Amino acid sequence: MYKAAERYKVPRRTIRNHLQAGILKKTLGRKPILSPEQEAELVKRIIRYAEIGLPVIPRILRRLAFLKRNPEISVRKAQFMNPYRAQKLNRFIVDDHFAKLRTIYENLDLHGHPERIYNMDEKGCRLTIHHQQSVLAKKGAKRIHLLSSEHAGSVTIAGCVNALGTAIPPMIIFKGKRLKPELYDNLPPGSLVEKSSKGYMTNELFNIFLNHLARYKSAGPCLLIFDGEACHLKRKTNR
Repeated sequence: MYKAAERYKVPRRTIRNHLQAGILKKTLGRKPILSPEQEAELVKRIIRYAEIGLPVIPRILRRLAFLKRNPEISVRKAQFMNPYRAQKLNRFIVDDHFAKLRTIYENLDLHGHPERIYNMDEKGCRLTIHHQQSVLAKKGAKRIHLLSSEHAGSVTIAGCVNALGTAIPPMIIFKGKRLKPELYDNLPPGSLVEKSSKGYMTNELFNIFLNHLARYKSAGPCLLIFDGEACHLKRKTNR
């Protein structure tokens, strides 16, 4: 230590202090507002909120340099999910759904007949929102949902496909009272075009869709799987 002090012109006390203190880890800027324990708890809450469809928006934490200190959190693109559908995402309801589905398969002898199993869903084209919201979620998460109306636009597309991957022509619902001829341009052959006051599916239109499906479905008893929207469950539809 004496030779080093002489050679580099550094006081021996300074060298001794550094040796005793060891390697010090210093960061630039101000100290974080939150303690490490508080940040760890915040990370858990951010991950949990993202899992239940209420993810945190990045700008809320940007000033805290939060993401640099917590690499397990990253910015992801959120997919909009209807709150009613989100309520059904629990283990009990999902298990009950598949138990009932198994019974229907057996009653209709659908095992080995994927061409008679159809899945129908509606997609609302969000004409008022042009980009996915960036949110915070667990790093590597594939699907992040943000609770919101899925039919915020003025056009609804009802698609239907069987378990073999064979699709029937879609049903497209426009908002308005009249159907303009140009709305039919460049649509897949056989497409069904309808209208409603808000561009959403209604019970009357759903019954029209069922008749449309009957013209294209495979022969024999078929199973149609769809969600529990009110317009699908009216008495007229059940009959």
